[in-house]
Amino acid sequence: MLAFNYFVWYVFMFIAVMWLILLFRNPRFYAKRDPMPLMDEDLPEVSVIIPAYNEEDSIKMTIQSLLNIDYPREKLEIIVVDDCSTDRTADIVKGEFSKKGVRLLKNMKNGGKAFSLNRGIKASKFDIVGCVDADSLVDSKALRIMIEDFDNPEVGSVTPALRVYKPKGLLQRIQNAEYLLNIFLRKTQGALDAIHVTPGVFSLYRKDVLNEIGGFDIGNIAEDMEVALNIHHKGYKITNRIDAITYTLCPKKFRELYKQRLRWYRGALHNMYKYKGMMFNGKYGNIGVFLLPMNLVAIMAVIFMFSLMAYSSALDIMRTINYYSLINWDLSVAISKFWEFRPDTLFNNLFSTTLLMGSISVSVGIYLLYKSFQINDETFTLNRIGFFSYLFIYPILMMFFWFAALFHELFRLEKRW
Repeated sequence: MLAFNYFVWYVFMFIAVMWLILLFRNPRFYAKRDPMPLMDEDLPEVSVIIPAYNEEDSIKMTIQSLLNIDYPREKLEIIVVDDCSTDRTADIVKGEFSKKGVRLLKNMKNGGKAFSLNRGIKASKFDIVGCVDADSLVDSKALRIMIEDFDNPEVGSVTPALRVYKPKGLLQRIQNAEYLLNIFLRKTQGALDAIHVTPGVFSLYRKDVLNEIGGFDIGNIAEDMEVALNIHHKGYKITNRIDAITYTLCPKKFRELYKQRLRWYRGALHNMYKYKGMMFNGKYGNIGVFLLPMNLVAIMAVIFMFSLMAYSSALDIMRTINYYSLINWDLSVAISKFWEFRPDTLFNNLFSTTLLMGSISVSVGIYLLYKSFQINDETFTLNRIGFFSYLFIYPILMMFFWFAALFHELFRLEKRW
């Protein structure tokens, strides 16, 4: 048990120190910069695809953000693919945006997100394709910033910085801190050429690369990870622009968050198995020899840690029940024993290796998260609740989500979007 705790601590500290080294060695890499002053006639044409299913509450906001993008309108094609919605999604698009040049495609049957994306790609006219979830917003400068990276012919995809839109309540504030940290981590992965997820919120792709890899994997519940691994598998690069801001509406309730993370984490387990041939394979650079193996070890460590915590908690409960039964449930005896002062126990707890390891972990975590806030110009004083809740509450939730994902995968339970 103790040896395993040391191992888990070493794994997470190794990962954290790697991120810190990259941060200290490349501080300018995380700096935001203005887009190059390209003339409108020099900008490439871009098709943006929005897969939508029952998105009447957000589709208008998403499309309007795209129409407000600082980009020549004649060089920007917007396609909404309605996946047999049962609400007013298609009516909103057809009624409010058809005159503004927004195209609407309606699937004959419900095929899922990847199916809708592939249909939009096939129908698109331009060589650069952007994919946008129907509950997202795109900053007006994002496209001009991201399009620069396609000057490198080796780049197959460009990812933005993804933030939470107007977080409210404890759960959304925790997610806001998580997304800010992920912005830093994705940029760091970009430095290693090891970005393994192209978020559904306005990632851009070369259309010919998507055609070469066969498009998005229909039926894959984490298609944004699968397509990224497939792009790396074919030898192309994925970059990140930390100054290209996009926003997503995140879950407000625990049930919604659980369903989302269960899908994400099950998809991650499935895709790592699907691309297991990339692991420890020098042909794929840092994503093969470092990132994927590191992620796998970290995931397994998190799952086993949660299992041990659950097992230890169950044992403690059983011992407590047994103890109270022996003293005939006399609470006065238990209280007096609880307040009994033992200097040797206090000294051992204050100067234990476990406490030292925990203190180091918390300190490193605080620094990394603070730097993530700083890089993203997020005011710490206005987000203290989310900051500290993410550090001390979310790790427990994350362990539970990963355990649930592994359980569902092992027993092959039905996959749901």
